[in-house]
Amino acid sequence: MAQDTTSSHPSTKMVEYRVSAMTGGDGEYSYAQNSKWQGLMVTRVLPKLFEDIQSMILTDRDQVFRIVDLGCSSGPNSIRNVEAVIEQVRARYREAEVDTSSGPEIQVYFQDLPNNDFNTLIKYLFSQPRSDEEKIQKYMSAAVPGSFYDRLFPKSTINIALSTFALHWLSEIPAAVRDKASPAYNGGNTQIDRSSLATKEAYAEQAKKDLDSFLAARAHEIGPGGLLFLVFLTRPDEQSGAILLEDGEEDVWDSMVLEGVVPVELRDDFNTQIYYRDMDEINTQLESYGSVFEVQKRDIHMLSLKNFLSSFPDPRDAARVRVNAHRAVFIEAMDAYIGESASRIYFQKCEEVLGKLYARKRDICERDGSDPALVHLAVLSLRRK
Repeated sequence: MAQDTTSSHPSTKMVEYRVSAMTGGDGEYSYAQNSKWQGLMVTRVLPKLFEDIQSMILTDRDQVFRIVDLGCSSGPNSIRNVEAVIEQVRARYREAEVDTSSGPEIQVYFQDLPNNDFNTLIKYLFSQPRSDEEKIQKYMSAAVPGSFYDRLFPKSTINIALSTFALHWLSEIPAAVRDKASPAYNGGNTQIDRSSLATKEAYAEQAKKDLDSFLAARAHEIGPGGLLFLVFLTRPDEQSGAILLEDGEEDVWDSMVLEGVVPVELRDDFNTQIYYRDMDEINTQLESYGSVFEVQKRDIHMLSLKNFLSSFPDPRDAARVRVNAHRAVFIEAMDAYIGESASRIYFQKCEEVLGKLYARKRDICERDGSDPALVHLAVLSLRRK
């Protein structure tokens, strides 16, 4: 973790804001301890994708079957997702009456950026002791550091690639939004909902470039008949009423500037590294790869706000869980950018703002029976031609 380079009232930016990994370890604010709701959502949508494993052309039992989780992070979610895929693959081989009880040997790659805490992931992976025979029957594993916007594997060597809760991350913040001479300059904003059209277009162009790079790399790596499973956050339409944490972040930054917690320069130079594509953007890029990938499934999955809030006795408890998940992603970058003291204030304010927002939305839901979305997920299954 970067050292605290600012005082409680910093006057200059010492570190460029950038998230290069989720918070590692298994402490209170680690990603491993605060990603349960992401895991729950993926558990709900993976069965839709598993249907396509049933129609896969199986490799010969003497060939290695290779699976990769792209953007695995450091918690147990990745392991559960991969092992769920393996269970389906094993079942498929059994149903095909291949002359073996378990099918081919399976190699799993856990991929993420070089700063990812692979050590914690590996500890989770080997937390349950197994006999040598059980290890061989289950799968063999390897960590692969790098960017999934680049090629990571040799040509046609991957059978199934999956990526969950990762593709809404951009490879970089668009340079134009930090350039005061550019019409896309985003000063005064930290997200893009309130930003100019030029700012939104700069983000959209970066997202387009990134998704193109991602699909091109996977087209090289996934063999014919292989599958690409994608689950990532998407932008809802204006009528959806989705409740995103980002809805209150601008107010948090504004209050921190007004209270002198951070100088206006730090707020103006802060920009999100996340972009939520809408389905039109996604479909346009999928069409450009129509000669390479066949779309098997293309759905939007909504997580109900009402169901989410019903799990907590108080909306403030729901806000705390949501902000802790947010903290697990951003705390190291925020500590480095504005200092640990200001960072604590930032997350506390996020919790307060979101708690009030959830309370208002809960009352509205109870009054008129509405049920807005907490988040929208794009759920895609692509088959390599």
